[in-house]
Amino acid sequence: MNYFIFCAFLLVLGVNSSQDEFTSRSGLPGPTEPTSPISSINNSSICRTCDCQDASINCTGRELDKNFADDEWPRVILRSVTFEGNRIVHLRKFPNVTIEKLILTGNKIVKIDDAVFIEITNLTELDLSDNQLTSKILRPEIFEGKFSPVEWEPLERLRVLNLGRNNFHTLNQDLFEHITDLKVLILTENPFSVIDHATLDALGELTALEELDLSHCQLQGLPDTIFHVPKDTLKRLHLNGNRFSGVPLALQDATALEYLSMNENPIKILGELSSFPNLQHLKDLRLRSMPDLVAVESGAFSNLEALEYLYLDDCPKLRIISENALVQHTNHGAIWPPLKGLDISDNALEYIPSTLLGRWDKLEQLDLTNNQWGCDCDNQFLVGNLLPKLGKPLLGDNMKKLYCASPPEHAGKTLVSLANRKLRCPDLYGARPERDAAILVGLMIGLLLAIPIALTFFLLWRRGYFFCNEQNPATFSRAFYKRAYTDNDF
Repeated sequence: MNYFIFCAFLLVLGVNSSQDEFTSRSGLPGPTEPTSPISSINNSSICRTCDCQDASINCTGRELDKNFADDEWPRVILRSVTFEGNRIVHLRKFPNVTIEKLILTGNKIVKIDDAVFIEITNLTELDLSDNQLTSKILRPEIFEGKFSPVEWEPLERLRVLNLGRNNFHTLNQDLFEHITDLKVLILTENPFSVIDHATLDALGELTALEELDLSHCQLQGLPDTIFHVPKDTLKRLHLNGNRFSGVPLALQDATALEYLSMNENPIKILGELSSFPNLQHLKDLRLRSMPDLVAVESGAFSNLEALEYLYLDDCPKLRIISENALVQHTNHGAIWPPLKGLDISDNALEYIPSTLLGRWDKLEQLDLTNNQWGCDCDNQFLVGNLLPKLGKPLLGDNMKKLYCASPPEHAGKTLVSLANRKLRCPDLYGARPERDAAILVGLMIGLLLAIPIALTFFLLWRRGYFFCNEQNPATFSRAFYKRAYTDNDF
């Protein structure tokens, strides 16, 4: 048996040797090792101008005013190509290269050729932000894909498009007709002011949109129908830094939302008249740096039954959060969202209601720092219950950074230092004894000074030094006349 195995081994070895000999005699190329992509990139002429590393080419800040020629590009799969911060004004057609992420931000682009990206294979992310684009410059033809006898085929792999920081007041209504499979669209810092019909039609083409960024677009409101098309797909929405005075009614159609950010909007009150609609899948809500927000009233977040993270921080005028801000009262009882994280730091809060959350022990993150905490009986839950039991795992060292702002006898003390004390309640109508004592002392001093002064004025008046009625020379002379009672007085 071993003999036959040995013979088979020699036979295979002989065949391989014969093949190698045939290859060497015939001049045909034999098996070779695959060319290293890194080696191929570094050998291309584009790397004499730009930094090439792994599968990326970085041409940031090279004073380039045009794209590279066809023969200058490497023939490998490129994960990222960056032309950030150059002087490109006219974007010309790219050659047949494979690029997954193409970054053209920070140039001066005012002209783009039709079908400029048609030859790029595997383009999935395109960044045209921070240029000088308008709706007239950015036309649908720019995004044309390969031509078929029936129609222009789309750029089938493009999923992320960044058009932020340009000069769009509107969008061409057919802008996305060749890239209808976009997942992420970024329009931040464009001066839209309003979402007009053309822009609305353009957004209506994006039936697979999952994330939309309309931050800092000077918007005061949203059209009621803006989310009609992507309502089942839109999961992330950014509305930061606009001019909303309340929660947009259009949000009621964004039923698939999981993340919503409305930081830096001039909303004054959140409550029943300006509450969030029934967003059953919303898990992350951000309302940071709201300069005018003064109160979160009952029902503000009651419809957000899946909410897990609430960021309500850096609102310098926020003094009140209602105990019913989150709870939903039903026929089956009170229901709170399953919060895991709560950030209400850097506000002007004095008190935190014990019933704000159903189960404080379900929290995983909590930030209460930099508020105007009142250390009286209205905050006994926070000082004597929440912090001693859950302060260390939830706040860590920040627990020692919580300070009393009132009453005066506790001002400046840490809340932790009062954990074992029963805090005094304010007197009826919010009166404070220490303030009352000062007022009483002031009143007594005032009375002691006022009585002799009043008597002095009364005596002077009796003697006629003050005249309250209309006077004439005769009455004036009589004021200083003294009657003589005996003859000796003359």
